[in-house]
Amino acid sequence: MSDSDPYHQFASDVSSLLSLTRTSFTSYLRIRSLVTSPTNPELLSSKSELLENLQTLTDDLTDLTAAVRAVEADPYRYGLDVSDVSKRRRFVEDATKEVESMKEELEKPVVPLSAAARREDTVESQGRLVTEDEDDERDEDAVARFEHQQQQELMRAQDESMARLQGTVSNLYDVSYEMNHELEVQKTMLDEVEEDVDRVEGKLKKGMKDLNTFIRKNEDTASNWCIGLLILVLVILLFLLLVL
Repeated sequence: MSDSDPYHQFASDVSSLLSLTRTSFTSYLRIRSLVTSPTNPELLSSKSELLENLQTLTDDLTDLTAAVRAVEADPYRYGLDVSDVSKRRRFVEDATKEVESMKEELEKPVVPLSAAARREDTVESQGRLVTEDEDDERDEDAVARFEHQQQQELMRAQDESMARLQGTVSNLYDVSYEMNHELEVQKTMLDEVEEDVDRVEGKLKKGMKDLNTFIRKNEDTASNWCIGLLILVLVILLFLLLVL
């Protein structure tokens, strides 16, 4: 899995915006519980900001859903496994449900409350605020765990790549050493053969010189036959010497 995967940054941005939207949603509920008119400026401003955030989240989650579906058919092609895709799909589904729940709450009509009811609702809202804060902390912990897990997987993949690279370099070094040793052996053998050839060539030249001297001293026909026979024997001996 690559650390350049755009999903991680996209999911992190969605998580951050979702956390801010939760805070805005809690603030909206608190204001709504205290106002005496549905046209209260503070209420309308809070609702407008919340709607804008929810629309942005909806668009981002739509793109994120499409990205997850694109890798579901063949996750290994993108360096993922089935569990990675499941985690991404679950994150998108949970975030989408939360956004839809907020939208449904915003669609409810604002009912002005009496003073007594507002006091009671204020206490309940404070309780919900504490609960929302706890949920935010749990979500942040989940995101932190997910990012830590991704970093661990990346480091493990890098370690495996380095180990394979070191093994390849070691194998190349061994092959290079064997080739160098073989070349040295071949060079030694060629030097020995060259020395043998030089030695035989020297003996052959000396033999031919002696033979020519002998021929000049024996010009008659009978001597020529003997010389020819000696030449043949000498050539055979030199050939055997060269071969052996």
